[in-house]
Amino acid sequence: MARTVMRPDERRAELLDTAMRLFAEKGYDNVSVRAVARAAGVAPGLAYHYFDSKERMFAEAIGQYARRCAESVCTVLDNRDLSLDEKIERAVTLAGEHDFPYAGYFHGEQDDEGYDTLHDRLSLALCEEVSPHLAAALEQDARKRGERVADAGKLAAIMTYGCIGLASGPGMPDAASLAAARRYLGALVAEFRAGSTPAH
Repeated sequence: MARTVMRPDERRAELLDTAMRLFAEKGYDNVSVRAVARAAGVAPGLAYHYFDSKERMFAEAIGQYARRCAESVCTVLDNRDLSLDEKIERAVTLAGEHDFPYAGYFHGEQDDEGYDTLHDRLSLALCEEVSPHLAAALEQDARKRGERVADAGKLAAIMTYGCIGLASGPGMPDAASLAAARRYLGALVAEFRAGSTPAH
């Protein structure tokens, strides 16, 4: 059977999708660039053309997957027609739905060392995706109130990296963790607004 001809960007994305599936199924230590190439139906040399090492492939696969997982949340945070409170409420709701591929893997009982590698890197990548969008939403809120924007990036990092822990682990996020996220995010936003100073 002839191999489907794809544009380079499509082939690269296909390899990353295949890599992410294999990493989730088998764990980081049990996947090689050659194995990904074989599963994608391409020659190993082509895979190495795009990714010079397994670590590079892993990093890019996690990054692509994180962008897809965070896309709906980032779209909400970028919606200039919503208030900051509405954005955060909708973002938490979306994060609680987590109906993306491999969710069962990342929220299941795991005792494999490779799981920690995957889980930790994905958590970090998700935070890196969401944090700038949340910072922009905080800045927009301050400007709408005629306040000077201060520390929006730092606060966004605290909010994002703090919430990722509430969303991790077996069966998470559950109703209690989502309620905690709403409560603490609300408190941080209130502090952000109380500490703002008028713009000059």
